[in-house]
Amino acid sequence: MKINGENPKTGEIYQAEADDIDYGFIESMSTFGMSDDEIKRFIDNLDISADVKSLLYSFSRATIKVGQFIVKIGRKIIDFVCLLHKEYPNVIFGMIFGAIVGFLISTIPVLGAVLGPIAGPIFIVFGMSVGLAEDIKDKALARRITVITAEFSALNV
Repeated sequence: MKINGENPKTGEIYQAEADDIDYGFIESMSTFGMSDDEIKRFIDNLDISADVKSLLYSFSRATIKVGQFIVKIGRKIIDFVCLLHKEYPNVIFGMIFGAIVGFLISTIPVLGAVLGPIAGPIFIVFGMSVGLAEDIKDKALARRITVITAEFSALNV
């Protein structure tokens, strides 16, 4: 199946051929976990500059043509990131924290040049692991509270 995409800034057309694409893939790329309004609210509520928000909106409108179908590929990626952030907020925070620590280590004269390329990825993975552990622990606690609350549901009047 032929895939076409256009660079929005230059108008340059990119083309590729993919034999493994079927209708199931196109259907999965066309279903979203969040509505357009939810995505807009999510981006609006981010603590980032208006320029970055504008770039995210532009990215979410990116499309490609797969055969005869138009696939909102940018919207699908933004949807996935938003759902991941909603489901695992501590993972995202841990990764950002790890990236900052790795960057700070890389700025140390001489030592940073040696340790920076190694420390950055290690701290990102470490931050992600700690964040994931917190998210899992929070989910386990939430499930336990739900079970306990259900046991007492007969008392609701």
